[in-house]
Amino acid sequence: MHRLIPPLILVCALFSGAAKAAPSPASDVPASSATNWILGHRLLREGDVKSALRYLHLAYRSDPDQPLIAMDFQFALAAEGYVSDAIAVMDRLVAAYPDSSSWRLRRSGLNIRAGQMDAALADLKELRRRGEISLDVLATEAAIHLRQGRVGAALDAYRDAMYVMPEHKAEIYLGMVDVMQQGGETAAIPELLEEALDALPGNPGLWISYVRTLAVLGRHTDALEAATRADREILPLKPPPDVTDDAMVPAAHGSRRNAPSAQRWPQDSFRVDLADVYARTGDLERAVLVLEDLDENGSLGLTASLWLARMLIGTGRHEEAAAQIDRITDTWPESGRGRYLQGKLAESLGNWEGAILEYRQAVRLDVRDPEIGVALARAMLVAWEPFLAGPRSDRADSLREELHRVTMQAATQVAASDTPSQLILGYAFRAADDNDRAAWRFGMAAEDSGLRLTAYIQQSICYDEMGDTARARRVLERLRREYPDNAEVANSLGYFLAEKGADLEMAESLVREALETEPNNGAFLDSLGWVYYRLERYDDAFDHLVQAVNVLPEDPVVLEHLGLTLLALGRKEEARTTLQRALAVGGDAERLTDLLASTRED
Repeated sequence: MHRLIPPLILVCALFSGAAKAAPSPASDVPASSATNWILGHRLLREGDVKSALRYLHLAYRSDPDQPLIAMDFQFALAAEGYVSDAIAVMDRLVAAYPDSSSWRLRRSGLNIRAGQMDAALADLKELRRRGEISLDVLATEAAIHLRQGRVGAALDAYRDAMYVMPEHKAEIYLGMVDVMQQGGETAAIPELLEEALDALPGNPGLWISYVRTLAVLGRHTDALEAATRADREILPLKPPPDVTDDAMVPAAHGSRRNAPSAQRWPQDSFRVDLADVYARTGDLERAVLVLEDLDENGSLGLTASLWLARMLIGTGRHEEAAAQIDRITDTWPESGRGRYLQGKLAESLGNWEGAILEYRQAVRLDVRDPEIGVALARAMLVAWEPFLAGPRSDRADSLREELHRVTMQAATQVAASDTPSQLILGYAFRAADDNDRAAWRFGMAAEDSGLRLTAYIQQSICYDEMGDTARARRVLERLRREYPDNAEVANSLGYFLAEKGADLEMAESLVREALETEPNNGAFLDSLGWVYYRLERYDDAFDHLVQAVNVLPEDPVVLEHLGLTLLALGRKEEARTTLQRALAVGGDAERLTDLLASTRED
């Protein structure tokens, strides 16, 4: 058996340029190659690398000498783990364009991934021979030394470069910070950054790195003092927004490429950036303390105020969160995020209808915010589940129509890579009776290994409800191959076969296997009872379905199965009572009414 809305719902730059100009695909690429490349390139930009690879492979086979196609193809190959094949593509490109520094550097990086250090160094030596030393060359050379366990050599490569590229001294220091992080010498980073700040006291990227490092090392007092000093002495030097470049966008944490650039300014302030570090590392209480201190001094902008409110909700401080959100909506009445947090607060208090009202307001204020749209669809799923999962009625149909409209709107804003949101959209489309779109969204969610099992089970249900039995079975059999020891998968495939009256012996074996893992699982007991019903072993069916009802006394599907079994056993009065219970708790009204009529016939 399956539930319409499972409990899970509640938890819930492509390449460098070549030295030689690449030909235009419109004029130089054959039509079929251009079509496949355009499709693949678009999918690559959207983050769907696996699908992109199929089209790019076709384009490359047709025109392997087209640089645009080749670069996209090798990128997709490397992203999917086919590093040797990506190197082969780069070998051909470098042979055709030997003066391209960026392509040699790309090939060197791929050779590092493949463990071919000599080949990687050969390209770097050629670049050095030409005098083409850059920050990217330094980073690649440092990566080779790190792979060989030579942290000192990697640091020396950067230090030597300070004399060759003094204008990049700040970036070089940050490169050294990255080397020390990867080399396990994190404790020595503050001393290095203090040296850097003595040399370049006004550099914002160095200050950001210094504050973050102190926080990560647990030197919280020092981190706050450094952030406060930077806010006092450095933040006033921040250029106005119209002359500030993309470096002002806050970086993600945890990777070399996303480490703070030398000219990156904090989006709000250095202390807000410090609070963000604490929030990202799970220390919400410390993040709240930093932001509350700023809030008391009137130093918080909209973004930081929203962070503070969200963290207050997350730490269960609901009264303080409510007061903070009220200040936000009073100060920034046009902020969709402010209304969104009103909805989050209502949701955290279990007031789902109230959350829906706030989310609706938030959507009106900011229809392009994907998180708001998904939150509204999710709240509707939870609040309206009794109607959405129950019998057809004018009220239920009206709610489904609104849910479908909201979900369609949200779906236009959600990125393909946002798999948790794709899963919620799948549930919402399914509840709104749009199984076609639901199946597609579940397929996108299944790209996330953590959601794959749940998403594919839901996708199979969608295909089944669409009448595509063969496709539904293929999805479940695929899951069975991928998760051979998973009880939920075994039960889902077994129940599916029982529903179709196909391979019933296999169905029995699968559900029994699931019950060995979870002998008291009501859904599994129902599945085995239903298998026995299909096998016309009604006494065995009765025994297991009674056990299932004891576990799930209000489940209309289980009650219907038991009622059918009682009918088959000739126990009409008991069958009638059981089927009436199934109808009362939201079972299929049309089908159950017909069954009840049959119990009254002589």
